[in-house]
Amino acid sequence: MEHPSLSMAIFLLALSLLPSNNIDQAQASPAAGEKPNHGGTAPAELIPIKLVGRDGDRITLALQPHDLSLAGFANGSHHWFIFPGNEHLIRNGTTLPFGNTYRDLIGGLANLPSLPLGREPALRAISAISACDVDDELGALKRGLATLTVTKCEALRLAPVRDTVSGGWESGDARLTEQHLRYIEHWDTISFEIVRAHKTGEWNGPFTELLRKKADIHSKEEALAVVSVVANPTLAQVLMAHARSA
Repeated sequence: MEHPSLSMAIFLLALSLLPSNNIDQAQASPAAGEKPNHGGTAPAELIPIKLVGRDGDRITLALQPHDLSLAGFANGSHHWFIFPGNEHLIRNGTTLPFGNTYRDLIGGLANLPSLPLGREPALRAISAISACDVDDELGALKRGLATLTVTKCEALRLAPVRDTVSGGWESGDARLTEQHLRYIEHWDTISFEIVRAHKTGEWNGPFTELLRKKADIHSKEEALAVVSVVANPTLAQVLMAHARSA
């Protein structure tokens, strides 16, 4: 695993490349006058992204530094909600009754192109998450989490996603394509092969043929043009990820 300070440095560098907008999207420390949190605590090992919407809507997303995945979030009342399996990362919060995969949130990776992306969808997402109560109907919450997973997590990981979100930010109708889905599905694999090629000087690892067929990536240079943040997964982690559906 990467050293935490290195992970944070990579994250902040990538964050600077996100689309500029009037949503307050990242503060490293609590805002002045913010109420104390009595509903769980996100530890320093997680990366907080504070988002402010309209009408007082505000949330905090907690990302894991090794892969920028969403571990949980705090709603507008500063209560923390945790995805199953991450309870050790956020203490005393509420465990959600669903996971953070696209299958859990919107029925699968294949449904991402139907998700509009941009300022207005992001504001709707913040509103749904700010008002989160697991006793309520969960459809809007799940859709909001999928929206922000793309516009924050995937846009940090992948340059083509970032560019698409940025280009359609004002219209609010940016859409992912099938090619974007291939990059999202194989980000960990692309990262693995980039790290391997950096060590060996050759693009001939165990997944290069898969990337050629599935993601139209033929070289380290093409891979680096796609990936903004490189993870450092082990071979076992990549194989496990591919054994699960997105």
